[in-house]
Amino acid sequence: MHRRYSRAEIEAAFASGQRCIHHEAQSARVLLFVWEQRRQGAVTEPFVCLGFARYKSHEGEQTMAIRWQLKRESPAMGLPVMALAV
Repeated sequence: MHRRYSRAEIEAAFASGQRCIHHEAQSARVLLFVWEQRRQGAVTEPFVCLGFARYKSHEGEQTMAIRWQLKRESPAMGLPVMALAV
């Protein structure tokens, strides 16, 4: 099953937040896609796949900010600034 979350949808106390926190116990995998900037002029930038990750920690409860740990170093890590779409 595939799910895409925006930051506004993830709250620690609700199902979406709990799925992120406990994804490994539920045999779910997280694949991170990022972009350097959302748009360049009128053109939407493409996402870059960083690879599989595991939950590391989070801050906040409503609109939680999740810190992920990549399972392997990604060649795309050279991007200077990244926005995350989970």
